[in-house]
Amino acid sequence: MTLPKGTLVTSLFLALPLFLWLIAEPPVASISYLGKILGVFGFTAFTLALLLAIRIPAQEKIFGDLGASYQFHQTIGTLALMALVLHPIFLAWQYIELSFASAATFLLPVGDLAKNLGVFGLIIMTICIICTYYVRLPYHIWKKVHQYLAVAFVLSALHSVLIPGSIQLMPVLKLLFIIFLGLGVFAIVYRVLFKTIFVHRTPYVVTSVNVVNEKFVDVTLAPKDRGFDLKPGQFAYVTYMSNGVKAEEHPFSIAGSGPNGSIRFVTKNLGDFTNTLHNLVVGDEAMVEGPYGNFTYGTGGKTQCWIAGGIGITPFLAFAESLPTDYTATLYYAISDDTENAVADDLADIAKRKSNISIVVWNSKEKGFLTAAAALSGLDPAKTDIFLCGPGGMVKAIRDQLFVLNVPHHHIHQEKFTMLP
Repeated sequence: MTLPKGTLVTSLFLALPLFLWLIAEPPVASISYLGKILGVFGFTAFTLALLLAIRIPAQEKIFGDLGASYQFHQTIGTLALMALVLHPIFLAWQYIELSFASAATFLLPVGDLAKNLGVFGLIIMTICIICTYYVRLPYHIWKKVHQYLAVAFVLSALHSVLIPGSIQLMPVLKLLFIIFLGLGVFAIVYRVLFKTIFVHRTPYVVTSVNVVNEKFVDVTLAPKDRGFDLKPGQFAYVTYMSNGVKAEEHPFSIAGSGPNGSIRFVTKNLGDFTNTLHNLVVGDEAMVEGPYGNFTYGTGGKTQCWIAGGIGITPFLAFAESLPTDYTATLYYAISDDTENAVADDLADIAKRKSNISIVVWNSKEKGFLTAAAALSGLDPAKTDIFLCGPGGMVKAIRDQLFVLNVPHHHIHQEKFTMLP
């Protein structure tokens, strides 16, 4: 199996500080030494996680698409937090032999500045971890809590640079840590403080709002000046300026575009924010950042199978409108029941106009869960490109089944939209 794009870049980024550290302080068999290694890795991984969150064009070139980049961000970020929490615990282990009081004192913010910076960084980080992973918070509060990790990073970075030890004694390693501190601060400034300056967003206006049913809303936006070029299947971050909707930034797949630069979003009520989109009215303004993503039919061959689940149908609507006549596609749309089909009219229209697209609406309540074997019925798995977009559990199950059917790995294309914050 080929490694995901971006693996080499992230591996080199993480390995360089560890390599220099091992030169500066050769390995010894002790828990405290392991604690030091975890500190080096945690700081480096924390820096990388911040860089992977800034959303710049280079990320899609390195990782394939923004969703894959955020997949790295979440994985690396989790590993960084785990390492940084274990770092002081393992260092304190050497004091346990004296007494638990000595170990507890080591973990308290008493003593020199460099140590206290690390302790305060750890306290903030622990609170953020608890809130992120163990408390179900509204999105806007979760996002605010997440931003406090930037404070924890700065404190931890200063701790790493100032603490006496091998980093101070090896100028090259100290310089690298200072560079990583600068990179982390750059990422924080870029996204948190100055994103309205550095991140390009295009002004749009709401031109139609169709409340399909109590679960779905269909919204069309037109550019106030000039829209942006996009590929079918891409997504964008949208911030609405409306009396009935919070001015929060959220990612949505683009369901289609018009000749005048208009873009369309079909959304499902899944939380505190999306549950309010029915309050939008014509004339409301929006700022749109994007487009992002490389989940497009152009990455596959001319025989394709599209498998959608729930609101994962949206990128395939854009696929269908742009699919050339020399391509053939079979679309399977898995829904739990008829009330989940928000685009029945679109599918009927596509079936009428596009003779090279076959559509099967799969009602799971009546037929059971859709399987890869059913979707590929009548198709040659070795010559068909499969595109997946839907709930994480469904996509994983279909992927596993495709591998059992010996579908080549490079023939499976997955929208990683669910990885996005």
